[in-house]
Amino acid sequence: MEDWIKDLEAFLERRPEELKIGDRVKGVVVQVLKDWTFVDIGLKKEVLLPTSEITREDGSLRVKVGEEIEALVVGRSTEGWLLSYLKLREKELWEQLRSLKEKGKPIEVKVLEVVKGGYKVEWKELLIGFMPLSQSYFLEKPETKEVLVGKSLEVEVLKIEGGQFVVSRRTYLEKERERRKKLLWEKIKKGEPIKGEVKQGVEGGFLVELEGVLLGFLPFKELSWARVKNPQDYLKVGDKIEVKAISWDEVKEKIKLSLKALLPDPWKEISQKYKEGERVRGRVSKIFPFGAFVELEPGIEGLIPLSEFSWKRSKIEELLKEGDLVEVVILSINPEEKRLTLSLKKLEPSPWEILSKEIKVGSEVTGKVKSITGYGMFVEIREGVDGFVHISQISWDRIENLREFYKEGDEVKAQVLEIDPLKQRLTLSIKNLKSNPWEGIEERYKVGDIVEGKIKKILEHGLLLEIEPELSAWLPFSELIEGRKKLSLEEIKKSYPLENKIKAKIILIDRENRKIRLSHLEYLKELEKEELREYQKQIKSSKGITLGDILRKLS
Repeated sequence: MEDWIKDLEAFLERRPEELKIGDRVKGVVVQVLKDWTFVDIGLKKEVLLPTSEITREDGSLRVKVGEEIEALVVGRSTEGWLLSYLKLREKELWEQLRSLKEKGKPIEVKVLEVVKGGYKVEWKELLIGFMPLSQSYFLEKPETKEVLVGKSLEVEVLKIEGGQFVVSRRTYLEKERERRKKLLWEKIKKGEPIKGEVKQGVEGGFLVELEGVLLGFLPFKELSWARVKNPQDYLKVGDKIEVKAISWDEVKEKIKLSLKALLPDPWKEISQKYKEGERVRGRVSKIFPFGAFVELEPGIEGLIPLSEFSWKRSKIEELLKEGDLVEVVILSINPEEKRLTLSLKKLEPSPWEILSKEIKVGSEVTGKVKSITGYGMFVEIREGVDGFVHISQISWDRIENLREFYKEGDEVKAQVLEIDPLKQRLTLSIKNLKSNPWEGIEERYKVGDIVEGKIKKILEHGLLLEIEPELSAWLPFSELIEGRKKLSLEEIKKSYPLENKIKAKIILIDRENRKIRLSHLEYLKELEKEELREYQKQIKSSKGITLGDILRKLS
């Protein structure tokens, strides 16, 4: 305390002649006039400071009356000592500027005006520098040079030389972007929320600028747990939002974002809230050709598949429309895949259950052919109940193309082979309503018998003959005519048209494999033998037969 008092006393008792040019002094602003400002530095008389040195370009003052300032003694006149505020301030600022450049720290400058090749800038309202046009922007070039005039900008000092300095906004922005990118990636990896701004709507989502340094993609399906009908109304360009990164590639700088990931997942507790078989109410949110989605609560939607609309054949639009409030039955719940399957038709009595009480295995039913496939056909027994007839249950005979015998809409009768209301399966047989032609086949036919059959089909290696309803026999070309190899298939078709009848001899009966094989050549041989035997009988029984009669008989 005593040392401080001694210094103060020594300062107050200081005589004017003790000052010298170049001294650094402190004083209090006493009065500000147009040209001169009076400063009390502890002498008997105030010293002078040019008012222009404390006046800004806009006319405002850098210091006020009563404010302490530090200045440099620069001269003496008849009026007293002269001070300079700017020279001391300028000296300090140059020292500070060099130090900041060495440390690589940015400074804030004000753009004063556009000059040749760039901009004139000011630092700390005193030092004047230059910013080249090429160093004035990064990534986005300003529309006009004048846009930056009057703005305060963070820059890096590139060079200090000859009482001037050169700065770069580009360098600062590049470093700042890398710094902010590093911080952003740290946030992403930690799973922290990220601030962003919607920049553009694109196909399937939005592009979002993340904390001003990177772009991320926000898909429509990640906007909300609930269905968003109009994403473009949900978010607009310029909206400030908070999102979470759900996947990313740091090398390619690709980031997939989500809004709903920051909200509670309603599917986590769905198994506690809903049970399979339960009746619930919801609103139809969307209708597709394959079914309709029903929203049970925000974020929880279930699908009514087309097959679960009605036991009857109905179009979706006849039963539902978007916005309808409906009651449905929960068929299945899959929280992991976020799937909920619903049913409308389970609200009605099952026609399968009703039918199973009315018919049993062995019952005869009537229905219409609904569809034909390569392996059988579906027959509608009643609305909502289709039975299936396998191709092997159509006929006792072999059938290769069902469409040759049936068409959609045909009414057929069939026998019930199996009915399972739980699996909704009804198996039918048409052939069981007819007698099996293979039963007692050995009693009706024997090898060596002569039969007559109608040409049912011409195949590559022979003819298929129908010898009785639903009983076919095989007549190979080799057993049809001698010299078969000389005839083409087309020639065979011309010589033996469909529906023509042919007589042949049975040469094979295989009941186990349901095969009968015929021979027309053997029949011809048998016919010749029979004719010869008949002729010989006539010779023996005839008397007075002349040689001419015999020759005429043989001709």
